[in-house]
Amino acid sequence: MRTTRRYLMKQRFIALICIATLVFGGCGGKKQSSVQTDAGSEQPDATELSTEQPQNDPVTITFESKTETYHADDLSTVLLYTSYQKPMITIDGHPKISKTITQSLNDELDFFQDARLESLLSARASFAESPDSFSAYHLDEEFSCTRQDSRIISFESTRKEFTSEETKGIDYAGFNFDLENGKELTLSDIATDSNALINSALSFINQQLLLPNYCKISQLAKHDSSDVSSNLLEHVLTDGNWYFTKGGITFIANDGAITPSYSGTLLFSVPYQQLNALKAEYHYTSNFQLNALMGSAVSADMDGNGEMDAVYYNTSYNEETGLLSSTLTVDGTDYSEMLYDGDFTLSRSAASDMTSEYYLIDLDATDEYIELAIPDDGLRTTYFFRYAGFNLEYLGSIPDLIDSSTFQLNDVLSQLEESEN
Repeated sequence: MRTTRRYLMKQRFIALICIATLVFGGCGGKKQSSVQTDAGSEQPDATELSTEQPQNDPVTITFESKTETYHADDLSTVLLYTSYQKPMITIDGHPKISKTITQSLNDELDFFQDARLESLLSARASFAESPDSFSAYHLDEEFSCTRQDSRIISFESTRKEFTSEETKGIDYAGFNFDLENGKELTLSDIATDSNALINSALSFINQQLLLPNYCKISQLAKHDSSDVSSNLLEHVLTDGNWYFTKGGITFIANDGAITPSYSGTLLFSVPYQQLNALKAEYHYTSNFQLNALMGSAVSADMDGNGEMDAVYYNTSYNEETGLLSSTLTVDGTDYSEMLYDGDFTLSRSAASDMTSEYYLIDLDATDEYIELAIPDDGLRTTYFFRYAGFNLEYLGSIPDLIDSSTFQLNDVLSQLEESEN
C-alpha cells in the first residue's frame, strides 16, 4: 500500500545500501529493551504511552513513542536522534480486526528504518567532512488520527528530518482502515467508480492551483515544462497519499510531486460533497469539520439552504511595510473589512505559509449552520463566524484552540456561548 513512499525512499536509498552493513549494527528491539548503537554503546529506549478513547467509544488508540540516540566513534558526538510514534489499535470484542490494523501500521516502521539508516549515513558523512561545525541530525515520525467513527479510522503520518540549522525534509502519508474487517482502504475500495472520484478530485485541485496563493507553483511548473495534471494523477491522487477527515478527503503533494522545482508539502482537502462516486458508507455523518489551507477556497452548505457556499480566506504579511493584509469572501461577497474591526485582531503569526489552515466546522449539529473558524497561533485564539441569510456574523473567540485535533465540538459550543455571555 505504501507504493509511493517506498518508491521515493528507494530512489534516495539505493546509492547508500552497499555500505549499510559497515555502519548500522543491531539497533532497535522490543519495548523496554536496550539499543545497540552504531558506535557499540548501549542505552535504554525512551518509551512513552498515550491513549485516545472518546467516552463510550469501542476503539482505543494507543501511541507508543520510542526514541533512540546514535553516536560517532568518539562516543561523545551525537550523530542522530530518532523518535518514532507507533499507533496500536484495540477494538472491543474484535481482537482479529485490531491486530490486522495494528500490523498494517507497524509495517510503516520498515520505511522508518530505511529512513533512519539513510539519515545516519548522511550524518556520519557530514561529521567526517566538518566535525567542528557539525550539528546532530534528528529524524522524527508521528501519527495523528484524522477521522474516527463507527466505520472508518484514518491517520496522517508526518516524518521530519532536520538539524538545528535546517529542515532537510518533511514527508507525509495517509492510512485509512475499514473497521468492519481491518482492511487498509484503497481509492478503488471507497468508490463505485475510482476514475470518477479521482477526476473530481483532480478538477478541485486544479481550481485551487489557479488561486493567487499558488502562483509560485504555477510559475515553477511552467519553468519546468511540467504537466501538472499528469503529475497530480501520478504522484498525488494515488494510494498512500490520502486520508479521510471529518469534512472530506485530504490528498498529499510531497516535495516535487506537482513540479520538480517546488520544495514543500501541500495538502488539498476535497469536500465530500465534491467527490463523485464516493460510496455512501464512507461519507462522514457526524459533526462536519473541513480543514482548508489558507489561500485556498473551500465549499460547504454554510447556511443550510441546500446550496454550496464558496469560502476563501487568506492573511499575508508584508515585510517592507510591516502590515498584515487579509481577504475573506463568501460566495463572492467581500467581508475582509470584518477582519479589521475592533472585535477582531490578528497577529503576524496569523499570516499564511503553505501549511497554515482555517476551518469550516459544525459547532451545533442541531441547527442548519456550518461555522467558519480562523485561528491565530500568535495570539493563541480562534475566531468564529456564521454565514446566515447573505450576511456574515462574528460569533466570538476562544483562547487556546489552535490545533484541529483539539476540537471538542460540544465543548467548543459551550465555551463560545459562555464567552458571548
